[in-house]
Order: sequence, then structure tokens, then C-alpha cells
Amino acid sequence: MVVPVSERGYQHPELLAETDWLSGQLDDATVRVIDTRTEEDYAAGHIPGAVNIAALGGLRTGPGMPEADEFARFVGALGIDADVTLVLYDDRGPSSGMTAWAFRYYGHARTRLLDGGLTKWLAEGRPLSTEVPSHAARTFVAQIDEGVYCDLDQAKASVDRADAVLWDTRSLAEFDGTLGRGNAPDRVGHMPGAVHLDWVELLDAESGTLKPADELRELLEGHGITPEAEIAAY
Repeated sequence: MVVPVSERGYQHPELLAETDWLSGQLDDATVRVIDTRTEEDYAAGHIPGAVNIAALGGLRTGPGMPEADEFARFVGALGIDADVTLVLYDDRGPSSGMTAWAFRYYGHARTRLLDGGLTKWLAEGRPLSTEVPSHAARTFVAQIDEGVYCDLDQAKASVDRADAVLWDTRSLAEFDGTLGRGNAPDRVGHMPGAVHLDWVELLDAESGTLKPADELRELLEGHGITPEAEIAAY
């Protein structure tokens, strides 16, 4: 049985959306569901009313982030403005978290991740659709929050700082260099001093939902990832 988000001890439970709640909001014009999977996966079936970012050309969430006005035009065309609550999902991949981070970076506070993603949605027998929705464009005003972004110079400066942690969230094979993902042989491995904790370890293996706060705290603190430290994740 999955414990409700409100009972897991999070400081900010509003950052997650539950499938029960979303099921009742699919016709709400102030809620926009965003599918962050590939265009092909989206076309095969998605949560009713969801829009697909990949189908619209994709959204950069790494080095070379879009300029604020470019991002504003892109998401405004999806019918998103400051009054719209976003719910993002994938199928146990990292794309929804990366995209949610991008929206937070550009100042959209009403951004939530679907707890358990499409995996939980389907396990509960909820419907899928192949219809592609159309939304009237809105004006999105981007307000960049530099506090959630770590550039290369900041990361380099963190290497020797006792109060900073570089958190490598990739797989162990990527961390130890046995999997290079196309990098040159001398460019594999991890940043000096980084700690490794695969992001999937934060999720319940069966449901795909985020683990309760006490379990997360124990897991993170065991890797030196504490509230007192400055954390840069990659």
C-alpha cells in the first residue's frame, strides 16, 4: 500500500501530485499535464490532456539553457502562464525531474511531479489517450532563479570545500567509468570528490513513488548529503 504524500513527512508535499488528485483535475483549464517522454512513447498513449514537450522540439535542461524569452515563448505556446499548475510525468526516467527543475529555474512555482509517474497511473488502471490537445497560447513571464543553478566554475570551486557536496546521481557504471555513454576513454568517471547516489534509490522499487522523508533523510545523510551542506547535483 502506498502511503499518501501528506503522510510521508515531507517539508514541501506540494511539490508532488498524487494520481487520485490528478484524475479529478483533467478537465481543469488551470492544470496542465506535461508528458516528458519521447514523442513516440507519447503517441502510443498518454495521460488524457497531456502535452508532449519532445513533440514540440524539446526543451534544453543542461548546459546552454535557453534565454528567458525563448523559454517564455516555448511554454507560453503550451497555454502556460503563472496561474497554471503543472504536473509533469515520465515512466521512471529522469526527464520529468529535469524538466520540473527547468520550470523552477525560470520561476514557475506551481510545478509538481506526478508521484509514481505513468507507472503508478497504469498500475491503478487509469485511462490513456492518443488525442493531442490544443491550448490557447498564454503569456509566460520568466523570472530566472539563479539560486537553483550551478555552473561549471561553481562546481570546480566546490571540489575542495568542506561545506559543499557534489552529488553524482547517475548509475554506478557511469560513476566508476565502466559506462562512458560515448565519451572519450579519458573523459569517463566522475568529478573529483563527488559522492555517488543513484537517483533511482530515492524511489520505492515497486510503486515508483518517492520514499518517505525519514527513509530519504537516512539515505542522504549516509552519503554526506545534509541540509547544512551546499549541494550540487549532476
